[in-house]
Amino acid sequence: MERLTMSENVNVGEFTALPARVGMLSFAAGTVLPPGSHEQDEISFIHSGVLRAVSGGQSYTLRGGDVTLIPAGEVHEAEVLEDVTLSYVLLEKL
Repeated sequence: MERLTMSENVNVGEFTALPARVGMLSFAAGTVLPPGSHEQDEISFIHSGVLRAVSGGQSYTLRGGDVTLIPAGEVHEAEVLEDVTLSYVLLEKL
């Protein structure tokens, strides 16, 4: 196991043994995250709140306790319905 260390007041970190980036994000209700994609697979852990997400052309309502996987290159967007806190892992391609 590798311990992940975070910089003070920064909620993003990197593993050295595993090519991945992790972070924690919070969004207020009413926030709209525009369509976008990235080169990494993304795993997200929804800690609290509710959001409506569209990914790969399908719509999802996500709540605290849900876990998602967004494949690399897949366009996704979201609208925050209730304040949301989530953690994510971006898995770099080997």
